[in-house]
Parts: sequence; C-alpha cells; structure tokens
Amino acid sequence: MLQTKRKIAYLMHVDWKWIKQRPHFLYEKLTLYYNVDLFYIQKIYSRVSNKVNKTPNVASYSRIHSLKKLPFSGRFRKFQLVEKLINRKLIVSLEEYDYIWITSPIILDFVPLHRLQGKIVIYDCMDDFLGFFSGFDGIRRLKQLEVGLMKRADVVFTSSSYLREKMKSIYRFELKDPPNLVNNGISSTLFERGGNGNFGNIGVLKTGGFLNIMYMGTVGEWIDFDIIINILREKPNVKFTIIGPIDTKVPRHSRINYVGPVEHNQLPDYALLADALIMPFRLNELVRSVDPVKIYEYIFFQKPVFAINYKEMHKFLPFVTLYSNKEELLQLVEDLQDGKAEVHSKAEIITFLKQNTWDVRCKQIVSILEGDST
Repeated sequence: MLQTKRKIAYLMHVDWKWIKQRPHFLYEKLTLYYNVDLFYIQKIYSRVSNKVNKTPNVASYSRIHSLKKLPFSGRFRKFQLVEKLINRKLIVSLEEYDYIWITSPIILDFVPLHRLQGKIVIYDCMDDFLGFFSGFDGIRRLKQLEVGLMKRADVVFTSSSYLREKMKSIYRFELKDPPNLVNNGISSTLFERGGNGNFGNIGVLKTGGFLNIMYMGTVGEWIDFDIIINILREKPNVKFTIIGPIDTKVPRHSRINYVGPVEHNQLPDYALLADALIMPFRLNELVRSVDPVKIYEYIFFQKPVFAINYKEMHKFLPFVTLYSNKEELLQLVEDLQDGKAEVHSKAEIITFLKQNTWDVRCKQIVSILEGDST
C-alpha cells in the first residue's frame, strides 16, 4: 500500500476530448493511487472536429491543463519557439512532480528532456509510434525523439507482447530495463452501464431489412475499406455502421453509415443495433503491434465479433472469430446471415473480462512502480 500519495504529471499526446483510449482510462485509474494532474496536447486550430464532450471520472482532485499546439510547429522552428513560449509556465510547473508519465515521444516536442532531471520518467508505449509516420519526410527527427525517451525512461510499459519484443530488439542498448507488458482492458463503468442488459442475439437482428455490421473506433488509414466494399458488393442485404472520428479519406456508399464520434457511455446503445461487430484492419507492422481496446468492449456486447487474424488477437479466442482474407470474411458474413455465427454466454464473457479491466491493469502498474512483487 502507498503510505503517501506521490504526484504524477500525466503528459498525454491525445486530446482529452478525443474518443476514450488507453491514455484516458489509465489517467483516470491512476487517480485512485496517486495525485495526478493531466497535461494534454490541444491543437489551437483543426479543420475537422472529431471531439466528444466528457467529464473525467477521477477518484481524487486532478487539475487538467492543455499544452497548446500551433499549426506546422513540427516543421518550422520559429513556430516551435513560439509554442514553447506559450507553454512555458506549464513546463516549469513539472518541477513539483515525482513521476512524469509520457504517452508518446511527441511530448518531447513540448517538454525537453533536461526539464525532467531528478524525476522518475515513465513511458507508456501504447502503439508502434514510428509506424504512424512511415514515408514521412521528418521520420528521422521523430526517431531521435523516441531514442531520447527510451534512454531517459526509468520505466517503460508496452500495450502488447509484439510491441514489447519489438522495443526490446530495436532499443536493446538504450533501455535501462526490459519493457513491462501491460495490455489494454475494459472499463468497469461499461459493466455498470450495461451489465444487466442482454446485448446478444441468437440468429439475426435485422435493421430495416439489412444485416448491420458495426465498427467502433478511430477511422484511419489502417481500415481496409476494400474488404468492406467487397462485402457490400457480394451481399446486398448487408450494411456497415461506422462509429468514431474520421482521420482519413473514406469511400461514400449508400450502405455505409458514418455516425462520427460518440461519448463512450453511449456505445452500449449503439451495440444493441448491431448484428455483428468488426475490426476490419489492414494487416501491417503498425497493426501487428496493436492490442485493440475495442475488442474487449466488443466481447462485452455479446455479439459475433469478426477481426483480422494476427498473433495478438489469439488471446481473445474463442470470443472472437478471425479471418485472414476477403473470402474468409465473406464466409463469416454468410454464417451470420444463416444464423450460424457463434455467440457466447454472458457468464463466460464476464468471467473473461473481469480479468482484463482497467482496474486490474492499473494495479499491475502500481505494483511495478512501487516495487511490490506481490
């Protein structure tokens, strides 16, 4: 047990009003054990609004600050200098914290490493950072940021086994200690919000005469729209509902409904309208490192779950059905249409998910930070 609550400056590269991801959940849970203040990057200008309003679900008082991000500051040194001046007061305030929690090397564009002297620095590596920037002209500079963070970090967490092994291999000379695996999880508030409901269906729930296959999450370049369009072409009685912020160019189709981002506590309401839930990702190096938060939530909704097949997904079996190509996915849709898709009991699902909550993950983190091997 912690005798006195230490202070954490939680530096998050994701906007607080973005759809809830690993950084949001862990920030909230850490307030059970520490005095945590949130510092998140907020773009001063963005052409697209993909935000949702939400109030932090914290266990103790927490101050929330925004680090202002100027357009093009990553490209032009003058803009970056102005950005640092705008954020200077917040950066100086980091001196009062015991732990500095960093969710991405991008944070080092705002907080130089020399400002963290004497602090315990924690890097929560939630994704293959450089995988988002393949082909980007400035990737060498970004690599330098991650190298610097790996050298400085006292503790490194990774969200997936694949990512842990990759970081161990790439940064074997920079790491002080091997990364600690802390998978993603599911929010216990989802249990409270929908725990008494029965989301599942035996057979098919048709919405307006269509099978409704639903995706929940960020819509980025990793979405395999080719495989979605193929299903729509082959199955005129199928439609797709896509819920989440759009961060890439998307095809327009009469049977693809783009809902946009919704508050996290509204997901159970949308899940009721789904016949199946899908994670239609293109399998690449970035995706292989992903432990998808959405899969934990999909399983809770007690619907057939279809996902691209890669090693990190195997821990979700038998609660998900994996496919490797468009033919296999088409067969899964045909099984869904014929009422053959497998649905597990609520009791089985809850037993699995209770071992994979954000509460469980946070206890694991605290045990590592405090050196409690028990």
